[in-house]
Amino acid sequence: MTGRRLLITGGSGYLGGALTHWAAAQGYAVRATWLNNRPADCPGVHWERADLRKGEELSALVNRVSPEVVIHTAYSQNDRSVTYDGTVLLAGACSRLEPPPFFIFVSTDLVYDGRAGGYSEADEPVPLLDYGRDKLDAEQAVRQTLPGALVVRSSLMYDLERLPGHLRFATEKVARGESCVFFTDEYRSPVLVNELARAILDLAGRRQPGLLHLAGPDRVSRLWLGTHLLRAFGYPTDRVKPGSSRESGMLRPADCSLDSTQAEKILGRRFTGAVEVLKKYDG
Repeated sequence: MTGRRLLITGGSGYLGGALTHWAAAQGYAVRATWLNNRPADCPGVHWERADLRKGEELSALVNRVSPEVVIHTAYSQNDRSVTYDGTVLLAGACSRLEPPPFFIFVSTDLVYDGRAGGYSEADEPVPLLDYGRDKLDAEQAVRQTLPGALVVRSSLMYDLERLPGHLRFATEKVARGESCVFFTDEYRSPVLVNELARAILDLAGRRQPGLLHLAGPDRVSRLWLGTHLLRAFGYPTDRVKPGSSRESGMLRPADCSLDSTQAEKILGRRFTGAVEVLKKYDG
């Protein structure tokens, strides 16, 4: 892959940061975008400030970089103009290159309603949350605009070196001496962020089109994951309280666990389960 031009959006994010690290190590010529906080310089990575909501700027960036591969990780949990409209603009700009780059769109397990769990690529997505709808709409736009693209759906990401964003609300509460609640009846398939990044880069090298689920093999509750990760990062868990999603009054998908069998067959390896990684942090 030495010298192959790679554009990563959201390079300052959790997954984007892992992707830039591994891609540079593999010899890609990496351009990675940021918006609000410019990351520190990294050997082999050229940083570009980019706002997904500005189509002319995106087109200029894509034309200047002329990437052979694009990995689109940038999103907003609560801004459709970023998650959907920005994806449409980026895919459109890429489609006008000759030839278009191989495009990988990183989506989410929240495209499902959570009534069944263990979702495979064949299961119909029915999102409950606006964010899930934005991601699903963006998936469809990408596949229409760039038929040779790859859409990957993943789950909660973590590692034992960097605090994942989905845990930050809990660490802030614990630091203030407040209680934090994790649901016992919400299930996901957490995945090590570095394993996810390396799998995506492997698929980029294969130019594997279509739709794939890339997530860990274990179905665990948010309570189990949150408690174990807090312990892993050295936080006390005496203020962690179990709660019920069903009783909270919030509309939330209960079980968005994913089946990643298809991707594991293509990659020739399995993802490491959260139970294996975090078992030493059992209470």
